[in-house]
Amino acid sequence: MDSMMIPFIMLLIVTIALVLERKHHEDKIVNIYEDKFEQWKEHATLDEYKPKPKELVGLVFLENEQLNIELLDDKVLDRLERKKYSIKQKG
Repeated sequence: MDSMMIPFIMLLIVTIALVLERKHHEDKIVNIYEDKFEQWKEHATLDEYKPKPKELVGLVFLENEQLNIELLDDKVLDRLERKKYSIKQKG
């Protein structure tokens, strides 16, 4: 029993040393990547999406059971002719 005790203790010491060395290197790598991430955040440009505000381009009237659209801006006439619009009901 005494002859196996010395190799077992040596194996235990080597295992503990390897585990501690691995932990040290993992912490070092994590710190390197955290520093790189902080540098990236400083130099990265973020394009925030800002939706365009609503713009009044026409009025819709009901006259004699017929819908009439009066355009205030002629740029939307093409969209109306191609039926590129959506209808939202409020109320």
